[in-house]
Amino acid sequence: MKEAILQYVWKHKLFYQNQLYTVDGEKVEVIDVGKYNVDGGPDFFNSKIKIGNTLWAGNVEIHSQSSDWLKHQHQFDKAYDSVILHVVGEANSTIGFNFPPKN
Repeated sequence: MKEAILQYVWKHKLFYQNQLYTVDGEKVEVIDVGKYNVDGGPDFFNSKIKIGNTLWAGNVEIHSQSSDWLKHQHQFDKAYDSVILHVVGEANSTIGFNFPPKN
């Protein structure tokens, strides 16, 4: 699925809330999708997400495939250090995140 379509779906919350899970099977609840970013950096700012029993506040990045994170080299870009959720159309690879992000 194209990234622009996934961004539209996220922005307008056009998904089933009760069917969102991490790749590890934890329940994901979207409290606030955040503000759509039209400039560089993560796709959405100031999102609020509950994963399991933990409430996260930060940014969301959206890709067609999970491997796009590495392809775009976000792991080396400080602008992506506050990403709390990586939303993907296809989880084609495992991308490791460290929470909280390292400074």
